[in-house]
Amino acid sequence: MRKLIAIVIVAAAFAGSFTIRQGLDMFNENDPSSLSPGGKCSRIICLSPGLTETVFALGLGNQVVGVTRFCTYPPEAEKCPNIGGFLDPNYEAIVALHPDMVLVTPYQGALAQDLQRLGVKTFTIAQDSLRDILESYQYIGALCNCQQEASLLSDTLENSLDRITQNITDRIRPRILVTTGRDIRSGTLNEVYAVGQGTFLDELITLLGGDNIAPGKLLEYPSLSAEGILRLDPDIIIELAANQDYDEKLEQTALAAWEELPNLRAAQKKRIHILFGNYLTIPGPRVVLTLEALERCLRPRQDETL
Repeated sequence: MRKLIAIVIVAAAFAGSFTIRQGLDMFNENDPSSLSPGGKCSRIICLSPGLTETVFALGLGNQVVGVTRFCTYPPEAEKCPNIGGFLDPNYEAIVALHPDMVLVTPYQGALAQDLQRLGVKTFTIAQDSLRDILESYQYIGALCNCQQEASLLSDTLENSLDRITQNITDRIRPRILVTTGRDIRSGTLNEVYAVGQGTFLDELITLLGGDNIAPGKLLEYPSLSAEGILRLDPDIIIELAANQDYDEKLEQTALAAWEELPNLRAAQKKRIHILFGNYLTIPGPRVVLTLEALERCLRPRQDETL
């Protein structure tokens, strides 16, 4: 049931970012070194937001002829034909667009097989870690003969990572709880999911000197009750409102729900942060923005001892 709920969250709000490894074949069968550069890439369909953003960042936006309804960045992507959802695309619409290639994630294995049976060429590209993201640039670059653009994009990410993390000190690692998936308009802590281990967000927290205390290792986005949150009692809580634009009143509503928990350390120390924006949970070129936002939340205050 929990796995089913997480899949629904993927399809509804965070397509292309959630990782549910149980029951999924997690591998990238494509090897950039085996590709012959200069392949036909004049008609590309992208079936995840992260892949769409990557293709546009590589300068291939004019070749994109189809995206999912969750692919809303860059703004030009919204002008592309909509072929449906992350898990429920319209096969007929895809075939009618006559794509040279369809780019999918490892979580869309059954979908890729269906498309291949329909004669549609598909390529599976993982973006579940920083290494995956960097390799996705090189893979698409080799696939579409834009290796120089891919190298520049990789350099930009690596330089940004170095710049942001170079001042991380050897201070005591704060205990961090990152959550997502909640309807923050509700004013309650129902449907709270922790960002677990093995995700790219967990990797960012570690790079920033934090200790992700999400429980368990089997589920990468385990659900949490209020009692479970109190037992964890984190130093800092960061809630990702990935399907909302910033709204001050909404931020206060979200904070109030956390502050109602009795004796919650992060609430007492005023270290609860609500972050807004869909970029937060989408692996791809905008991961640098996510890293910067998390760094601001973890930055120690001069008057504070964790």
